[in-house]
Amino acid sequence: MKKYVFRFILVFLITLIIGGAVAGGAVITAVMGMWGNVDGIDIDTLTMNRNSDIVYLDPNTGEERTMLTLTSDENRVWVELDATPKNLQNAFVAIEDERFMTHKGVDIMRTVRATLTYFVDKVSGKGGQASLGGSTITQQLIKNLTGDKDQTVARKIAEISKAIDLEKQLSKEQILELYMNCICLSENCYGVQTAANLYFDKDVSQLNLAECASIAAITQNPTYYDPFVNPDNNKERQELVLAKMLSLGYITQEEYDEAVNFPLTFSKDTALNKKEEIITSYYVDQVVRDAVDRLEEKGYSETLATKMVYSGGLKIYCAYDPEIQQIVEDYYYNENNFPDPSAQSTIVIMDPQDGRIVAMAGGIGAKENSFTLNRAAQSPRQPGSSIKPLSVYAPALDYGTISPGTTVMDARKSYDGWIPRNSSYTYSNSRVGLDYAIQQSLNTVPVEIMSEMGIQTSYDFMTQQLGVTTLVEAEDINGDIYTDLGYAQLALGGLTHGMTNVELTAAYCIFPNQGIYNKPYTFTEIKNSDGETILTGHEASWQAIKPETAAIMNRYLSSVVTSGTGRGAALADGTFTAGKTGTTSENFDRWFVGYSPYYVAAVWYGYDTPQSIEMSSNPCIPVWKTVMDRVHSTIKNKNRRIDVNYGVSVSSRASSSSSGSNRRSGSSTSGSRSQSNDDEESEEEED
Repeated sequence: MKKYVFRFILVFLITLIIGGAVAGGAVITAVMGMWGNVDGIDIDTLTMNRNSDIVYLDPNTGEERTMLTLTSDENRVWVELDATPKNLQNAFVAIEDERFMTHKGVDIMRTVRATLTYFVDKVSGKGGQASLGGSTITQQLIKNLTGDKDQTVARKIAEISKAIDLEKQLSKEQILELYMNCICLSENCYGVQTAANLYFDKDVSQLNLAECASIAAITQNPTYYDPFVNPDNNKERQELVLAKMLSLGYITQEEYDEAVNFPLTFSKDTALNKKEEIITSYYVDQVVRDAVDRLEEKGYSETLATKMVYSGGLKIYCAYDPEIQQIVEDYYYNENNFPDPSAQSTIVIMDPQDGRIVAMAGGIGAKENSFTLNRAAQSPRQPGSSIKPLSVYAPALDYGTISPGTTVMDARKSYDGWIPRNSSYTYSNSRVGLDYAIQQSLNTVPVEIMSEMGIQTSYDFMTQQLGVTTLVEAEDINGDIYTDLGYAQLALGGLTHGMTNVELTAAYCIFPNQGIYNKPYTFTEIKNSDGETILTGHEASWQAIKPETAAIMNRYLSSVVTSGTGRGAALADGTFTAGKTGTTSENFDRWFVGYSPYYVAAVWYGYDTPQSIEMSSNPCIPVWKTVMDRVHSTIKNKNRRIDVNYGVSVSSRASSSSSGSNRRSGSSTSGSRSQSNDDEESEEEED
């Protein structure tokens, strides 16, 4: 009984405080300082509609050049209030917050009613998780901007406080515009412009009254009122919206009748298929994605981050090398450069000294639209044997499990019933050196080394030292538990989800960079409209392995190119070349990750829907060599060197990148989603 009395007092006090909030804004601001304000919301960016620019520094002159001007029109997400139909504005106000134009951020009548309902539900135990409800459009906007949707009294009070504060700083028109651009309208669709494109294949300005009401009907429960999934539910609520608009005098009886009888035709098959006038490159697409992601990490909602990038007056400094990106595009846009026109390929080229991505391509053939799938950054694929230097040899050398003089038995051996098999289906039944095992990509050797080093050690090294984000300790996939804590997964590359080309390339950068890992980036910095830097591209670096370990690995991986599975990849100008091939189970994925003192590049080849690649040779090697020969012909001062005996001797710029770097701190064979089988790899085989 005491518990219920306490709840009653709490709710009663909240109700009184909320009432006082509306009655006296000055008092509430003083009393509710602890509740929160809008300091965490960038008001200037919210209200700004200034184009943002992606720029780069000309490598020859150092001059700043504009690469692309971003506008909300190109994004087709953000739309100004004046460009939306008045009927759409009124539809949202009518169904969501009929007193929007008169209240000061919170509707006292609705809030008291919702608070009492919350109290009754809590006391009676009805309805499970009771909702405080009663949110105004301003409160809903706060929720969307902050991303805080917890059903707690504290969160609700903070939301009310922020709403009152926001109403003091923005006009009703500005708040409504923000709201209409931020709301979720199902189908991963945010904002009325995107909804108009998606559901009716129209610009939002072309919507009629019936269509406006249909879109406004979605927001209360996006899934339940989704026009594609539940058209009958949407129609029922659309008529409720129209009835509310009629009762409030927004439309006439004649307009109501016409809208109710208008047949809604949803355009799921044709929506968003219009070709954009400006088709951005894979690199520009990734710059925008990375900028939005980094702003989200700072606490902005996805919608607000997107708004900032497109129309916040930002200047985004692209990290790419225009000459190298052009070389990549010239090669990848020509489908004749690849053996199978139905296959796909990606390439990422990175400067190992700082992690700067200088060029990338996310697919074969000319891009037909902006923001299509970038396979290089968005499609993890099985790495096959290309994982062995990262997950086994480098950490085992670094931690002292093995040394350059170590030999390992190449023989048939069972590991809890699982037997690794070489691609030749044979074993030498003799001890072999590390250089030979890496050259020929034997499977028996890395598995045996991992059994000594420990599977968890390998997993921790990959995730903590090499920045790999795709590995899983345990994941339920359709009722089956998968894990990357296994020999087939970590030693042979049969990972649950695979790795992206970007992460694989970044990981290999430790070898030519004295063991230092740099987080990859596509922009160097972002400045706001006042010229202040709000984000820097290079986030972090650390010592992943010792320089001595990197030197040993350089020697081994160089022999892969001269005497092993990577023959044919050596650069034409004689520049030091090293690398590793990779092929996966059933020949679904092929890789070559190679590097020089100047650049690291990874090439993947395969099919979007995995199928066997019917080629005996590795198609990635000629791609890598042709592109990288051209790339290295652009280098004017070739003064970097890789010493394979005592460490890496590089230019002064490389030395500065290693200062202050510190290593990050940070056994099962079951559950492998796919097994590796390189011309290199092996399959799982029961004992």
